Amino acid sequence: MVVRKPGGIRRRLIMLGTAGGSIADLIRGTWRSESGNRWLLPLAVFLCVFGLVLILATTVEALAPFIYAIF
Repeated sequence: MVVRKPGGIRRRLIMLGTAGGSIADLIRGTWRSESGNRWLLPLAVFLCVFGLVLILATTVEALAPFIYAIF
């Protein structure tokens, strides 16, 4: 029996699909924290959006040179 490894695009789509739950959990946990860590919320949102843009850049090969040129 051979277990096939998912293709690159499929693997990235799986990462994008599972990122939503992780981002929501991070924001919910930060917001409900009693220690006053709500000031971290903009940083967490920025890092999550930045990660999603990088995943999208590797998925759509035509966009990658333009996004990587920014950095």
